[in-house]
Amino acid sequence: MTIKNKKNLLRLLLVFACLVSRNTYAQDVDLETFYKPNFKVTGGINANTIFYNSNQQNSREPFTYLLSGNLNISAFSFNIPVFYSITNQGNNLGYTAPFDFNRICIMPKYKWVKAYIGNVSMTFSPYTLSGHPFRGIGLELTPRNPFKISLMAGQLLKAVNEDEGIGAVPVYERFGYGIKTSFEKEKYKIGWIGFYAKDNENSITFTGNENSVTPKENWVNSLSFNTSLMKDLTFNVEYALSVLTDDTRAKTISGGNYRDKLFSSKESTNYLNAVNVNFDYSIQKSIVGLTYERIDPNYNTLGAMYFNNDLENIAMRFSRPFYKDNITVNASLGFQRDNLAQEKKQDSKRVVGSINMNYKVTDQINFTGSYSNFSTYTNRKLDQFELINNPNVVASDTLDYRQLSQNANFNLTYAFGKKKNQNMNFNYSIAGQANEQGGIIRKGQASTVQNYNLAHTINFLGIKTALNSSLNYTNNQVGQFDNSSLGASVGVSKKLLKEKMNANFGLLYNNTQSDISTSSVFGVKLNNSYTLLKKHNFTLGMISMFRSSTNKPGNNDIMLNFNYGYSF
Repeated sequence: MTIKNKKNLLRLLLVFACLVSRNTYAQDVDLETFYKPNFKVTGGINANTIFYNSNQQNSREPFTYLLSGNLNISAFSFNIPVFYSITNQGNNLGYTAPFDFNRICIMPKYKWVKAYIGNVSMTFSPYTLSGHPFRGIGLELTPRNPFKISLMAGQLLKAVNEDEGIGAVPVYERFGYGIKTSFEKEKYKIGWIGFYAKDNENSITFTGNENSVTPKENWVNSLSFNTSLMKDLTFNVEYALSVLTDDTRAKTISGGNYRDKLFSSKESTNYLNAVNVNFDYSIQKSIVGLTYERIDPNYNTLGAMYFNNDLENIAMRFSRPFYKDNITVNASLGFQRDNLAQEKKQDSKRVVGSINMNYKVTDQINFTGSYSNFSTYTNRKLDQFELINNPNVVASDTLDYRQLSQNANFNLTYAFGKKKNQNMNFNYSIAGQANEQGGIIRKGQASTVQNYNLAHTINFLGIKTALNSSLNYTNNQVGQFDNSSLGASVGVSKKLLKEKMNANFGLLYNNTQSDISTSSVFGVKLNNSYTLLKKHNFTLGMISMFRSSTNKPGNNDIMLNFNYGYSF
């Protein structure tokens, strides 16, 4: 997009926003409040430093700091919050990141108008613009009339040349522009999202394809509809179309259909679809829900850092309280599959089921439990040339592979003693996985991880002291290997100086044994916090770990952390 086109797009968005604001309902104006300044400044600052030292070579920086804070200025009916963060993390990475580590964000607000200025992020929907940080401006208009609008424009990525990038991979400078509109009534809502982003192909000196780095362009349109026209029934649907050009330097398609002409499609342009439909129906205390989601292979937009794609998902949900609302049950069952375009040599199908329960036995005893079962079926499809050229191929080479995974967790909490000053907690979890082929689970193709944890806390209210202790045992059976860990910890905390200071001291020990080695870890922890004049908070922490192993040299390290916070 040329500079002229960018200016025209911004002008169009501004005119559209003005038209919207002109058609809004009149706002109530409190003249008495309007002429009172009501000037107020609130906020806080925070400074955190970490010192690290080890007797072994370590890539971790010996000293890091993070300065962050927020400032809120209010006067009349205006509200202007400011956020910032400054750090030296990333200074010694050896490469240049395409985003800013040091950030400042200003978000002024007046009634139903809110602006985003600086290093900010906005989310329109999961399939369009979804939390991608950018340096620029944004605007949200949410008047009391049914029409709402959001706008954004800014730099999504900074240019990074080949010799500065991670793994010598360059990054093109990228700008993005977006608009989100909706018409909302009490029982239904209609929305449209438009997003456009393009790389500046002249922003870096490297323009080859050795690293598969090409300048991209992306148009995204999304339509959504939500309704609750029927009693106890809610229905939501969103459809998104992402028109993604992998290389803007490719030739433009001559002729083509109406869609190709509309988006000026090139030979590297792909049309990708995503749809999500779900509804929930309430029957007395029960809620039954159904979700259907389908995302095309390679679905992507330039408005998000990561996307799940090439999947079709159908899931049912159920929740209901029982036994005078003391028991709550949530359950779900779903089916997923990939290889929607039938272009992969193997496809997978996955059955997902889970159930969660919470049972309040008495005011002192509470029990929670969960179970989930995942079964993944993989079908490998050999092409005809492999079948012809390899006479040793048998039926088992083409299909019959299944991965089974199960997870369960049980937690029991018991509060007792005078004023419930003691607490006992027991937790047990187990996770198992097995690979099945041809209906057989072979030796070494199954694993189980079990963990037991028992914790106890007692508070001596009179002397403002608390003691806590825990025991932990873990057993891992992974394939043909077996190892176990046994550990314990003890700690004490006490409030001092009229409860302005909280001092903590703890010790921990863990021993791990396997078929080939034995290792142990001993640690000492200190943490002290002090509050001065209710606004200043100082925290000083230290943790030192001593590690030993039968086949590795000992490793001792220490980490000091100092934090200062001030609120006003």
